[in-house]
Amino acid sequence: MTNPDRFLGRAEVYASARPTYPSALGEWLAGLGLLSGRVADVGAGTGLFTRLLLAHAMGPAFALDAVEPNPEMRGQLEVALAGEVTAGRLAVYNGTSEATALESASVRLITAAQAAHWFAPTPTVREFRRVLAPGGQVLLVWNDWRGVDTGFNAAYREVVTAFSREDGELLSRVPEHELPLLMPGGFAVQVFDNPVRFTRERLHALAGSVSYLPAPSDPQFAVVARQLDSAFEAYAEEGHVTLTYRTYAYLGRLD
Repeated sequence: MTNPDRFLGRAEVYASARPTYPSALGEWLAGLGLLSGRVADVGAGTGLFTRLLLAHAMGPAFALDAVEPNPEMRGQLEVALAGEVTAGRLAVYNGTSEATALESASVRLITAAQAAHWFAPTPTVREFRRVLAPGGQVLLVWNDWRGVDTGFNAAYREVVTAFSREDGELLSRVPEHELPLLMPGGFAVQVFDNPVRFTRERLHALAGSVSYLPAPSDPQFAVVARQLDSAFEAYAEEGHVTLTYRTYAYLGRLD
């Protein structure tokens, strides 16, 4: 996992501002019978996707291992989901996609939400093969607002692109033509609509949570916030704007 410290100093705003995942995604996974055994959520961050898995778990055999290398993000997860840990439904590990710290052949599904674009494919696949039980599957998920270019999405893109600290297209998810590196046994995709309403304050927090923009402690962040305010004022209705995400869920196998 490349640069697990990339989100140091951003964990609190990440937890408060990042979009959640549509309930329809959890219902789809439950309908496939994938949430009735042991699951590993790798690159779990502050637990946004972990919550969805727990909410749609089926049966007493369900258990969830959350793996996260960043101590601040992992701390947010442990505090928010302390009750699930106490109940024995959730265990939290300090690990990466290349070294999860999980037992061999212990899970039937590995998930990674908003994380797999940080994974090194070859060692990750090797580790996932070790951890997955026979017949196990991999689910890679991303929320992405870039597929919609109308309304507030277009205004948000203009601000983000102007201040991004990365060259070219912003790194947001693994392109589909590269996914066979992580799921060499093939995969299928489901896409879910996921519109998210933001107040002005949550919009500022969202910008502060992404690693390709100046951090909130950076003087340049105040300039970003002013530009976001202009976009917000142009599109706000009743104190909110809607940033429309599409949630891409890739379910595949390693062999």
